Parts: sequence; C-alpha cells; structure tokens
Amino acid sequence: MAKRLLIVDDEETITFSLYQSFIHSKKDYEVVTASSGEEALERIHETPFDLVVTDIMMPGIDGFELLNSVKRDYPQTDVIIMTAYGSSIYKEKALKEGACDYVEKPFEMKEFKKLIIDLLD
Repeated sequence: MAKRLLIVDDEETITFSLYQSFIHSKKDYEVVTASSGEEALERIHETPFDLVVTDIMMPGIDGFELLNSVKRDYPQTDVIIMTAYGSSIYKEKALKEGACDYVEKPFEMKEFKKLIIDLLD
C-alpha cells in the first residue's frame, strides 16, 4: 500500500515543488497538497496520512494548530514543521508539541526529500 504524504503551505511554489519531486519518485507515494490548515484537516478526516509536512505561518488554522489537531486525532501520523521564520522558540514549541522534525526555509530540496522518505519508510 502506498504511503500517504500531505504537504500543507499557502505558498503554492513550495507545495508544487515538493509534489513534483515525489510524483517522479521510484517508490509509490500518494502525495496530496493543501493550501490551508482548514483544507488539510478536511483531507486528513477523509483519509488519514502517514506524514504531514506543514508550514507554520498560514491564514486561518496555522501549522501549530494543525499539528495539535493531527497529534490529538491521529497520533500515529508524523508531522514535520517547516517555516521561513526560524527561531529556537518555534523549534522548541514544534518538537514539544509532537512534531518529529523542524525545517527552516529555504531548504535544500534533495535533503528535505530524503528526510521525508526516511520517515515514510
């Protein structure tokens, strides 16, 4: 069965780039994107995911609220927090609230993809 990955960011270039890097992958991953926390929660409630990669700063439901909802309702789902507003406070909060990793933008796509694949496998 294909591993399911949800990429959440209000920056379309980020979701598109990550999506593109996985659809041409040798392994079978189901990759879904969402442009808001609300849309992400709808998708997660339809069918749970193995991994959620989410930005922090989004209008409406932000990445921390999404992280808390996912960890409460789907504790087996891993979450990676990514942000362009890196700070040790955000990193501490993300890891304390259950994120399995914290990545600052801009990131090296190849390294970030490897991190995601390692978590999915």
